Amino acid sequence: MALAVELDLDGLVAVNTTVDRTLVGDPVAPFEGGGLSGRPLRRRAVEVLRRIRHQAGGKLTLISVGGVESAEDVWERILAGATLVQAYTSFIYSGPAWPKRVNRELARKLREAGATSIQDLVGASADRGAAAERV
Repeated sequence: MALAVELDLDGLVAVNTTVDRTLVGDPVAPFEGGGLSGRPLRRRAVEVLRRIRHQAGGKLTLISVGGVESAEDVWERILAGATLVQAYTSFIYSGPAWPKRVNRELARKLREAGATSIQDLVGASADRGAAAERV
């Protein structure tokens, strides 16, 4: 992270795939080429996103990918520090109405949170965690 900030990068994509088969419960599965993505990657993707946000603060645009299936997944990533959220597999399997459903649910969650903009919430949970660590 320090290098990305030092190099004045605009942003990072975190995380697309992994070859870590322990995420699907098989630590000895042979690597068969290609990465593991989708639902098994979800928890790791959010964890990595929080760590990046914690280290870089708001200095990088963070694009979160990996296991995004619902508005709740998008919401969690925004709070963890994602500036943008990319979905692929869910869009393919859920069809062209998927973005509309997610946006409608995000708008509801935004109203319930009393916020006026998604941007106001980017990194809210990651930043709280960082502040708690400094105390």
